[in-house]
Amino acid sequence: AEERLRRRQEKETQRKSATKKLRLPGKLTDCTSKTREGTELFIVEGDSAGGSGKGARNRVNQALLPLKGKILNVLGAASNKLGSNAEISDLCEALGVGIGTKFNIDDLRYEKVIIMTDADVDGAHIASLLMTFFFSQMRPLIDAGHLYLACPPLFRLTQGAKRVYCLDEAEKDLWLAKGLGGKGKIDVSRFKGLGEMDAKDLKETTMDPSTRKLIRVTVDEDTPGETGDLIERLMGKKPEKRFEYIQANAKFVEELDL
Repeated sequence: AEERLRRRQEKETQRKSATKKLRLPGKLTDCTSKTREGTELFIVEGDSAGGSGKGARNRVNQALLPLKGKILNVLGAASNKLGSNAEISDLCEALGVGIGTKFNIDDLRYEKVIIMTDADVDGAHIASLLMTFFFSQMRPLIDAGHLYLACPPLFRLTQGAKRVYCLDEAEKDLWLAKGLGGKGKIDVSRFKGLGEMDAKDLKETTMDPSTRKLIRVTVDEDTPGETGDLIERLMGKKPEKRFEYIQANAKFVEELDL
């Protein structure tokens, strides 16, 4: 009964009161929409990416939350560390929900939660840690289709007035082979991170719904518990399980020319 009264007073999903805004994390750049429908929260790594995102976002329905460094690996940490971790605390406050058994999807403040990290190894690692967190602590959020991955480009090719963005090396090589249709030499720019992209680039490639690509995170299990077992092996406390998986699944280079 006390929990119901508290929820009724706070109304987590509403953005009408100034007092509610004061309870949100300081680094969160919230949107102005009064309802959850159509809203998006972009989780980005670092303040530099957050700076570009502020200029690229639609203020009405797109919010930004920069996280400092790599989030805690929730499968490799003691349970008492979850509540005291600043990044996890900020994320929960921004989303308006609790973790584990305290999670209530009706309290979720955004319709889409989008992980937007750099298109490199570190960015993939941060995205993996975040997906592990959502899977283990907020599984209903994934099952209801609220979690997404952004697809920022790794390269920008320019030839005269023509400009093309490429997600990876293979796409870049394809465009280099056939040309962009412009004049002169093709200039290749590699983005070291989202913070290196200006607001126009970031909006056009990653944040604008009319031009971006999003990957919805889903759990498609032929055998119940299969995904949970795999995540435990790859992200859990036992390194030997990861070693066994790497040995069985990695494609090793047999000959190295040193």
